[in-house]
Amino acid sequence: MASETLLTRAEATDYRETSRHSDVVAFVDALVARTPLVTKVSLGASGEGQDMVAMVLGGPDPRTARKRKKAVVMVEANIHAGEVEGKEMVLALARDLTVGPLKALGKKLLEKLCLVLIPDFNPDGNDRISPQNRALDLAQLEGQVNPPGGVGMRYTGEGWNLNRDNMKQEAVETRNLARFYQEWWPEVFIDCHTTDGSLHAFDLTYDTSHGNEALFGELRQWNRKFLDRVAKQVEKRHDFRSFWYGNYVVEDQPSSGWHTYPALPRFGSHYRGLLGRVDVLLETYSYISFERRCHVMRAWLLELFRASAQQSDELRAVTQAEAERILRRGEATDPRERVGINYGVARRDAGGALVFDYPAYALDGDEAAIVAYDEASLKARKYPGDKEKKYRAPHHRTFVPTHEVSTPVAYIVPAALGPRLAGHGLAFQPLPADTELVVDSYRIVAREQTFSPDVAAAVPPPGQAEVPLSAKPPPKRFETVLTVSPERRRISFAAGTLVVPTAQRAGTLAVYLLEPHADDGLARWQYLDAMLDVGGWYPIHRVVEAPEPLKTKTE
Repeated sequence: MASETLLTRAEATDYRETSRHSDVVAFVDALVARTPLVTKVSLGASGEGQDMVAMVLGGPDPRTARKRKKAVVMVEANIHAGEVEGKEMVLALARDLTVGPLKALGKKLLEKLCLVLIPDFNPDGNDRISPQNRALDLAQLEGQVNPPGGVGMRYTGEGWNLNRDNMKQEAVETRNLARFYQEWWPEVFIDCHTTDGSLHAFDLTYDTSHGNEALFGELRQWNRKFLDRVAKQVEKRHDFRSFWYGNYVVEDQPSSGWHTYPALPRFGSHYRGLLGRVDVLLETYSYISFERRCHVMRAWLLELFRASAQQSDELRAVTQAEAERILRRGEATDPRERVGINYGVARRDAGGALVFDYPAYALDGDEAAIVAYDEASLKARKYPGDKEKKYRAPHHRTFVPTHEVSTPVAYIVPAALGPRLAGHGLAFQPLPADTELVVDSYRIVAREQTFSPDVAAAVPPPGQAEVPLSAKPPPKRFETVLTVSPERRRISFAAGTLVVPTAQRAGTLAVYLLEPHADDGLARWQYLDAMLDVGGWYPIHRVVEAPEPLKTKTE
C-alpha cells in the first residue's frame, strides 16, 4: 500500500518523538504529490516566519464547497505546542482518508464535507522542543506523560498563549487564523488540546461554547446532543471513554462538583460561539501514554467527521438559522434580548489587587457522572488509582452574566480602531459628513488594572524548558477594568468616524468587543487606554436610532 511509507514522525519513531514543523510541511507536500484529493494552502507566516500550512480535502475553495452544499469542518491542532496529539493525527487521518486504509470511507465523507485541516497552528512554539516541557508532576496535577524526545511549549515564539488571544489578536498567528476562518466560515470547528488537572478515568474530555445561552440556546442544545452521540460512538467503535471537560470544584473530592472553564471569548471555543457556529473542544488526558492520547484523538476526529457527514444537511440548517437570528437582532434591536458581556466576579487578593473569578453554576439539576478512583488514591495523587469508582456530582457548566446589554442598531467608533474591527471580519463604513445622532454614551466613573493570567510568557532559549504554571511565572499582561454610567445624548460626529452595524454575521461579537465593561473587549485589552479619562466619555457610542443610510445590513 502506497501509504505505508508515508509516516508521521510519531509513527516512524514508535511514538518516541513528535513532528517538527519541517516534518509537517514535508508530510503535507508528500501527500499532495500522491493524490489530487488534498490541496495545500497557507494561512500566512508565523511570528518567526514559518509557513502556517493547511490541507483542504473535498473542495479546493470555500465558494466551491458552498456551491456543492457541503458542510465545512475545520480542525485546528497544536495551538498549544506541547499538546501534540492533534498534530500527528490530523496528518495521519488526511493520509488514511485519501490514499490509505480508510479511502473508501473518505470518499463517502467528502461527498458531504469539506475538511480544512491545520496540523500545526503554532509552528514556532512547536519547534522549541524539550523533554522537560509539560513535565509530569502529579503532586501539582500538572504536566503529562511525554514522549522521550520531548514536546514543544505552550506559547508562541513571541510568548503569546494563542488560546487566550482570540479577542485581542496580538499574535500574528491569531490574525492569520481569523482571516482564514472568515474566508471559509466553517459550520464546525474542532480544536485539539491535551489537559492535565483533576484525576479521573476518562481518556478524553470534550466541550463546546458557553456564555449567552439564552441567545444561542437552540444551537447549543443541538451541539451538546451531537457531542454526546459522538462520545458513545467513540466508546462503541474504539473503546475509549470520554466525558464533558471539567475539574473538581474541591480538588480530590469528585462529589464536590464538576466545573468547566471560564466563559471568556478569549478562548477560541467561546469566541466562535459568539459567531453562531458549532464548536468542539477536544482535550486528551495528560496522564495516559502519548501513544494512547494519539489514538483517542484519532478516534474522536474520525467519528466527528463521520457524524458531521451523516448530519451535514442538519448542520448547515442549524447554523444558518443561527446566522439569521444574529442578523435579526441587529435589525430589530429588541431591548429585551440581552447580550451577556461580562461573567466576572470581582474580588481583592491578599495584596489588595483586583482579580476576577468566573463561576459556573449547576442549574436545573444538571448532574455529572464521573468515572474516577477511590478517595485514598485521589488524595495520594496516584494515577491510575487502586480502585475505579463512579461519582455523581453537580455539573457546573452554566454561566450567568454579571453585566448584559441590548444590541444597538450600530456603534460609532473612532477611525483608529478600523484595523482591529477588520481583524474580526466586522464590516464598517465611515460617516460621509458630520452627522448628528441620538446615542447612548458612557461616562467613565472609574478605571483600574487587573493581571491577566496565562496570556503571555517569557520565552526560554531554544532547548530550555518553559516555566510551568505552578511555578507562578511573573505577570506579563494586564487588563483595563472600567466602571461606567450610561447617558442618552444627541451629539454630532465628525466625517470619517466609523459606523459598525450590528446586522451582520459577527454582530453579537461586535457587542462584546465594543462595550466598555465587557470582560474581553477592546477596552479591556487596553486598545483604548490613550482615549480614556475618568469623568470623561467612553469614545465608542451606541446608536439608538440610525438614519436609513446607516442601516446597511451586511452578510
